[in-house]
Amino acid sequence: MNHQRANTLKAAFQVCNVEPLEGADMERYYVDLSAVRKTSAIDSVSTILDFQEPADFSTILFTGHRGCGKSTELKRIQNQWEKQYHVIYLEVNEETDINDARYTDLYLIVIKQVEFELRKLGLKFDSQLLENFESWFKDITKETEETVERSVSIEGEATLKPEAPFIAKLMVKLLAQIKGSDKQKTTIRQTLEKDLSRLKADINLLLGDAFVKLRKKFPQYKGLLIIFDNMDRVPPTIAEHLFFDYAAQLQELDCTIIYTVPISVLCSPKNPLNQFDGNPHIVPMVNIYEFERDRCHLNYNQTGLEAVASVIEKRVDINAVFESRQELLDLAKASGGHVRQLMQMMRTACQTASTRKHPKIIAEDIIYAVKERQFSFERFIPEEHYAFLAQVCITKNVSKDDIGQLMLFNTSVLEYNGEKRWNYPNPVVKQNEFFQKALESALAAQP
Repeated sequence: MNHQRANTLKAAFQVCNVEPLEGADMERYYVDLSAVRKTSAIDSVSTILDFQEPADFSTILFTGHRGCGKSTELKRIQNQWEKQYHVIYLEVNEETDINDARYTDLYLIVIKQVEFELRKLGLKFDSQLLENFESWFKDITKETEETVERSVSIEGEATLKPEAPFIAKLMVKLLAQIKGSDKQKTTIRQTLEKDLSRLKADINLLLGDAFVKLRKKFPQYKGLLIIFDNMDRVPPTIAEHLFFDYAAQLQELDCTIIYTVPISVLCSPKNPLNQFDGNPHIVPMVNIYEFERDRCHLNYNQTGLEAVASVIEKRVDINAVFESRQELLDLAKASGGHVRQLMQMMRTACQTASTRKHPKIIAEDIIYAVKERQFSFERFIPEEHYAFLAQVCITKNVSKDDIGQLMLFNTSVLEYNGEKRWNYPNPVVKQNEFFQKALESALAAQP
């Protein structure tokens, strides 16, 4: 496979992008890291999908740090199960305001996407069910065929064609308003919540109709599988609102749904995920350390480091791009086992080496790339967080409060698995002088 690997700094920069793997790139670049993550998250999701019979429904929670590789794994789940389920893969941030998402937004997204998928397959919702649903929506939203037609561009929306029904165009309009206007967003949500039971009942009638039609045309399908990706990007306060206040509503749609959940929710004192039937499936960091509870500065786990390095090696000819393999291992150490951080620093190192006219990446290019990530964290970490970060280094556990959730959300603290679940500061944060001072004070205060 050497001929497929990047052998110049420019080519290495291009192949080390942070986008989820799919298609040919999945075959070419995917590295199975489950063993060094110490997790069976992917296999356990597949077991649920395997055990289900037609007309069974599950709500599956999938979590991990942003950039840990969840989207790539979800793409694999999609590929593995698309022969037994009709899979609808959604990036929630493309559909609604990710910084202020509500469960009613997700309901609208489901109807929009399921109708579109049926239409692509040459199928339609039952005309009477659809007419009832459309009439109710017209009544509560005061929208008409004319008002929707005036504000929706068929050419500008991928899910619309001239033959699209009124409900499809209305969903596009409402979701655009939710994403773009605070005032309209509030009005739409309050209107829908006034008669939530009717909204939910009608959606489930349409989902039931879709199931029957899918099974008739494609008897091999167990049903719909909807993957809500990028929901892990919602801020911790919004995540608690969704997965605690409205946990029941997220589980009441008659189809199988995978929700990506911010890892910060795992450390909420409300324990919101306790309201869901199954445990969350966690994709932790690649474990690059030898865990010792009583040791602040951990030694490295060579197996974990080599696994992280292999993510780059799968894409890049190491001998052609690095002065020595040590630079690659130094990059792996600085990543903390975080795949996106690894790729970001690799791209910076490529650019730095090229700018400095180095034929290959040398040690000073890695140092610069790591410093760049360090400075990025310094710009947004509040000064009061460093005392908490020092405690995480000492105890290997993040506090179950708002600060702990925020540190997990912004990846200044990382989550690892092994024989125990544990946390550790991001290695680029550990280099920070504020962290070093906080750690020195915390250690001095110990008995």
